[in-house]
Amino acid sequence: MTIKRHTPAAAPIAIAIGYVIGSAAYPRLPGPFLEHTPSARIMVAFTLPTTALAIYALFRSLWNHDRVRGGNGAFESTYHTIVLWAVLFVVALHGLVMIELTRAADRIALPLSTGRVVVVLFGAALVGIGNLLPRTRPNVGVGIRTARTLANAQLWQQVHRAGGYATVGLGIVIALTGVVLGHGMLAPVVSAAAAIAAIAVLVAYHRYVRAWG
Repeated sequence: MTIKRHTPAAAPIAIAIGYVIGSAAYPRLPGPFLEHTPSARIMVAFTLPTTALAIYALFRSLWNHDRVRGGNGAFESTYHTIVLWAVLFVVALHGLVMIELTRAADRIALPLSTGRVVVVLFGAALVGIGNLLPRTRPNVGVGIRTARTLANAQLWQQVHRAGGYATVGLGIVIALTGVVLGHGMLAPVVSAAAAIAAIAVLVAYHRYVRAWG
């Protein structure tokens, strides 16, 4: 999936689709507990879309009240596209959960390993976000926000270029792991890749900070 340009309505549309999916699945959710507990059925059907809505609202509020960021219009598009990636992942996860619970894939004879798809989607989201990190500028919403990076736009760019490479690499490893390896190998491989990515970013941060004095 490629997101080339953010449009203001994209995230709200994705969230609305999540609520539509939940509404369609609502009467088909299985289990006697859900049949006799409407509040639980509502939570199952709408918690993830509401989570996506909360993510969108939080980061939009952070953007509107951010006194650190500059007035770069290109960065505004980048910021909101990063938020869009997060929203799309949560809505896609919601769709998979609803498909799994309602057995929709079985009715159309579609073989679907939900666990693998979730891992691949998470990897794809990391690749999308990592690709955008080098385009970010100092802000209070996304990125590695320290006193030094927030005060120095060039240091911010250097650190987030390294962070972007690490995040893209981690996303690729996670996505390939979801496709190729068995469930027993997912946790150790992803954990090792995440540790390597974190160490790489930490080393790059300290190196660039020392270079700036």
